[in-house]
Amino acid sequence: MDWHVGTRSALTVSAAILAQALIVASTAAQGCEPIRFTTPVNLGGQGEAYQRARGWQLTFAYRRLVSNEWFIGTDESSELAPGGESPVLRIHTFVADVAYAFSDRYRLRLSVPVNRGSFTRIWPDRLKHEQTATGIGDMSLMGEMWVLEPRTHVQGNVSIGLGVKAPTGSHTIGSQFYTATGAVDFPADQTIQPGDGGWALLVESQGFRQLTDRAYAYAFGSYMVSPKSHSGVRQTPSSGPFWSVPDVYSARLGGTFSVLPDQGLTMSLGARVDGIPVHDLFGGGDDDTLKRSSFVVFADPGLSFTRGRGTVAASVPYRVHVNRQKSLLEQRTNGLNAGGFAKYLVFLSYTHRL
Repeated sequence: MDWHVGTRSALTVSAAILAQALIVASTAAQGCEPIRFTTPVNLGGQGEAYQRARGWQLTFAYRRLVSNEWFIGTDESSELAPGGESPVLRIHTFVADVAYAFSDRYRLRLSVPVNRGSFTRIWPDRLKHEQTATGIGDMSLMGEMWVLEPRTHVQGNVSIGLGVKAPTGSHTIGSQFYTATGAVDFPADQTIQPGDGGWALLVESQGFRQLTDRAYAYAFGSYMVSPKSHSGVRQTPSSGPFWSVPDVYSARLGGTFSVLPDQGLTMSLGARVDGIPVHDLFGGGDDDTLKRSSFVVFADPGLSFTRGRGTVAASVPYRVHVNRQKSLLEQRTNGLNAGGFAKYLVFLSYTHRL
């Protein structure tokens, strides 16, 4: 197969790696609300499996997350949330992602997220109040390498990536904490802060395999290693444990099908899981910090449309399973493993190859 024809036929992979995670974009955690992921921020829509040597690729992406359901463990129990009503979390994340390919096998990618979040709940004063936070998130720099030579492996390959996430986003944007007797100046809830307050090592891998002329299988996995134990911000102004700076992981598996090859239309269907582990790999703090350990499984349908050098991609992962696991602190203190989770996410992106 001619290599250039092969890379063009690999347009189907664009939907596969679609919305590749905000995998972690912006920062931390699974709050008393949904997993916020954490950088390498690449929302996909790549258009071609392999980026052209000495070429640039620009991606502008958006993620919408709204959480208004409260879970204890695996059960939806909004009536047991604070004030008898689930908190509502809204996060809008915009990402600028630029990648340069030194060759068709090696490339470097920089991702810059911007977050706007709001957090509304019934507070101890029995009134409903809203917190907001907006700012640049935690940037990431990722080096990526295809394991096999692209020119001789147009029908399938595996890549590995290694990078770093820098704490460029604030984790202490000020707001009000509403006690039973009045408001106190205090950082907004961790779930809407643009940053998590720590450096992290990023490891990822992705692969694809052609199954038929129009169908491909894909897989993706990432893990963010956060050695810092806590953010330095306590749960409340007067007391409570510090918020954790947790590890974060994401994985995706599925297939894509080129619906209209001549028009560049591709659809994908798969599954994804995003989570925060009970045990971090390094750094400590698992047994004495506030960590919202959990994982969420989504059905992950998507579409992509490629025309010329540009690709538009969309994905709407729909939640099928939640497990708000007990952290070590919650196990030790018999704490309640509860939190809010989004029913679905929305990813949109536009990628242009220069």
